[in-house]
Amino acid sequence: KFPSASAFFLPSSSGHKMLCFTSSERVKTGRTAAVSLFLAAAAAWTTCMHAARSQLSVKSLASTTAPLPPLRFPTVCSRASQSPQTGGGGLHYKRGLAGRRLRSCNSWHSNAAAVGNEGSDLLQKDYDLIIIGGGPTGCAAAEKAAYAGHSAMVIDDPGTGKKVQLGGPTGLFSKALRDTASRIDVKLLKAMGLSDKSIWSQVQEMCKEIQLVETQNTVRRLRSIAVPRIQGKASFTPKGMVKLEFRNGKSVEVHGNRYLLATGSSAFQARGIPFDSRRVFDSDSVKDLSYLPNDVAITGAGIIAIEYAKIFAKFGAHVTLIIRDSSFPAAMERVGVDRDIAEALRKDLLASGVEILYNRVVGDFSVPPSITTPMAIQLLDRTTNKPTGEQLRVDTYLFAAGRLPNTNGLGLEEAGVQLDDKGRVLVDGNLETSKKGVYAAGDILGPPGLASTGIEQGAAAVTHMFSTPKEGEAGGGMGKTSFDPKSYLSDPNRFPVGIWTSPEVAYIGLTKKKAEESGYSAVEGVAKYSETTRGRVSRSSGMLKLVVDEGERDLPVIGVSIFGEDACELVHYGMELVQSRRPLRCVLEASHAAVTYHELYKVAAVNIDENIDFSIQLRSTFPLDVLRLAKEKFIQATGKSGTVSSHHDLTGVRITFEDAEEIARELSLMRPAEDFETGGPSLSYAEFFEFLRQLKGGNTARGITEEMMFKAM
Repeated sequence: KFPSASAFFLPSSSGHKMLCFTSSERVKTGRTAAVSLFLAAAAAWTTCMHAARSQLSVKSLASTTAPLPPLRFPTVCSRASQSPQTGGGGLHYKRGLAGRRLRSCNSWHSNAAAVGNEGSDLLQKDYDLIIIGGGPTGCAAAEKAAYAGHSAMVIDDPGTGKKVQLGGPTGLFSKALRDTASRIDVKLLKAMGLSDKSIWSQVQEMCKEIQLVETQNTVRRLRSIAVPRIQGKASFTPKGMVKLEFRNGKSVEVHGNRYLLATGSSAFQARGIPFDSRRVFDSDSVKDLSYLPNDVAITGAGIIAIEYAKIFAKFGAHVTLIIRDSSFPAAMERVGVDRDIAEALRKDLLASGVEILYNRVVGDFSVPPSITTPMAIQLLDRTTNKPTGEQLRVDTYLFAAGRLPNTNGLGLEEAGVQLDDKGRVLVDGNLETSKKGVYAAGDILGPPGLASTGIEQGAAAVTHMFSTPKEGEAGGGMGKTSFDPKSYLSDPNRFPVGIWTSPEVAYIGLTKKKAEESGYSAVEGVAKYSETTRGRVSRSSGMLKLVVDEGERDLPVIGVSIFGEDACELVHYGMELVQSRRPLRCVLEASHAAVTYHELYKVAAVNIDENIDFSIQLRSTFPLDVLRLAKEKFIQATGKSGTVSSHHDLTGVRITFEDAEEIARELSLMRPAEDFETGGPSLSYAEFFEFLRQLKGGNTARGITEEMMFKAM
């Protein structure tokens, strides 16, 4: 192609060397120049791959006379028109070196002939798995299938707008906005004379950059494992095939041996609210906000609403949070948040300037055409649905209460896929729908509606669909674990939840209240951030709560709740504790890097050990039934039988040394007869158990003195 081409090395600042190709060939047009550069890059890549495979040094590569492998260049395509077979907006991949697929362009060929056999094969070949949906669930499932050696394709519907995000969760925008709010001081920028428009423009650019990087990473991962991503709208035909429709109206059928539905969910829009994606938003369209609001009203008491309330408050806006419940902790308890954690979050919201209105819903809206004029929102009493006489005047309104599965327009019912009354796909424990070979995962199934659970479901669906059922095992090698929504919601240990406020909230497992309602003998320990070294250094506020089952001898951890800095990171150690039911002793014995917030776990564990009926040391010495019997006999010796509900009621109560010896003898802890009736001081509840523990350790009653009764249980 380039007779005068030459190669040379250039050193880079990182110490590596760049292999460069150049040519003095004359180029006539800009397009030809672009093609020349692309071909030169392909030639460089081919040569380097040959050197790597042959383990040639640079010197030997320069002097070798062996023929290089033939270059295989991707077909150059024209943007002048769209292919009648494929339409626009797709990605064309061709088989390249090392089994990879090279992306040739962002558009399809101008005609069917230009596509060529390889281009046609992209859509006409049979795939092991076709995934409908390019969110985190779909992309994770594609990776799972590809790594297992199966061919997969991802079909992603870009919608009608400018879609930037691929592979990231629905809540990525709010996380990006939160991160931006933490880095921009709006008050300072305004004091410097910057306009609201300039400030918000900077915010938008920073958010787009975060989302774009996520998309680029996803595209790179899919490309590296030869998974094509096609942009278009997919739907099932009555015959069970999938029709792929492009923006220009053209369509083509794609063939897969199995299908995975992972189209996610969309924000619920309540009736009577004039959503316009300009001043009145739902939790999806809020990303189209084009100005910096000064007054914001938000309806909702869930994770999304709380996150945006904190975000807009951080941007300097006055935020009014409208919730239907009579109390904030009660609203948060419904989504699994510990009541004390919820109360701490409420106080933090108020300290941030967020106003909370209870038992309220929105009524009529008066939205002026100009965004510089505040709109008026009438408030109604939730119970009577009558006006309260209150009216909010705000720049922006956000409705963030609920989401709906994206199942409309997929042709599911015609294909035999059953839905429930809310439009959610029904699946079995292996995530297979009523249509054999069609699976579903993620938000399309309904709650819990988290990216983490969707990713796990997508991977589980791929594992099942390509596994061979073992004899007597219907799960196809997946054991007894079920991944349907009902199984997730019935087991709070399955997944952690994070609320990206500032500071953050995260939790997994049971709260003390939920544990007691479930029949556990639960006890909790609390650790304040200020009780840790890092907390004192950074002057951070917050808390961690550890819940254990006191009814078991080893005190397994059954719940963790955190409010404070890095809570969404810290919860993952809690996840390991809860899911493995680690004994409390393991928390105390664990080793963490110094001056980190993980110290919170140890502080909470010590708090539990100091307040439970029988300490870890006693439980390591005696069986739990022996300890309970000893407690019962101690109470009998005090004459308080029937009046003691917990060991705290025994504070200050003492028994004689002779009574303690008698109990020890009944428990077979006393030594020879000469040790009986030794005489000694009266013993408190804590001293009594220390007396028993030392007897168990081999000491005699004569050797146990008053000075040894110092340990507080």
